[in-house]
Amino acid sequence: MTLDDRETMRDEELHGLLRRWEAPAVPDRLDERVMAAYRRQTGAGEAVWRRFLTSSIRVPVPVALAVMLFLLITAALALRPQPNLPTAEAPEGSGAVRSAQRATPVVTGTSLAGFQPVTEVTVSVVQEGTP
Repeated sequence: MTLDDRETMRDEELHGLLRRWEAPAVPDRLDERVMAAYRRQTGAGEAVWRRFLTSSIRVPVPVALAVMLFLLITAALALRPQPNLPTAEAPEGSGAVRSAQRATPVVTGTSLAGFQPVTEVTVSVVQEGTP
């Protein structure tokens, strides 16, 4: 008997066994139990606010460290003391500088009353290097 003959015999025995085998009966409540287990694991039946408060997001450690470093640097820059700026009342060289107050910006009134557009536009193109 060769190797091929032995394999053929085993295959015929296996096929015969598989033809006689019957699957066990499925319990009546199997579908309900599977769905209940799925809902427990995924939280499908929970309130939206409970899922929001108890859910998590996985973040790689290098990304989390980079975000934390960025936040620390930003907080340090935001909380550092501001340098004393000279005000309009005190010139720079005088040494009299308000420490906690900033100068109010100077606002001038503008108006377009009496504005007349030009009647003719003349454009001159000057090349670089020519007088």
